Amino acid sequence: MDEPKTIPFLMRRVPFFILYALCGPLALLILIIYWRDTPTNDRGPYLFFSVVFSLFFITKIIPDGLLRIVIFSSTYTLVLFVTYIMLDRKRNRNDNE
Repeated sequence: MDEPKTIPFLMRRVPFFILYALCGPLALLILIIYWRDTPTNDRGPYLFFSVVFSLFFITKIIPDGLLRIVIFSSTYTLVLFVTYIMLDRKRNRNDNE
């Protein structure tokens, strides 16, 4: 019998969202390392957001300074969580009908 794969801690949704919000290139590197261990339905969104935040990081859209980065990242993370929760509820409501 096949046992279900355990997902590494950094590849779970909440730690990965926090990771790519703080440092996109690091999240992209970790995603590449754990690509096979990541669930198939999470690979696309993880890749998209880590690339977008890597571009933010590289082009200096994210402000300099630790406090500014933390505030910027926490704001984006909050917006993404709210968006994800709303889309998930909408999808579950449509699946139940």
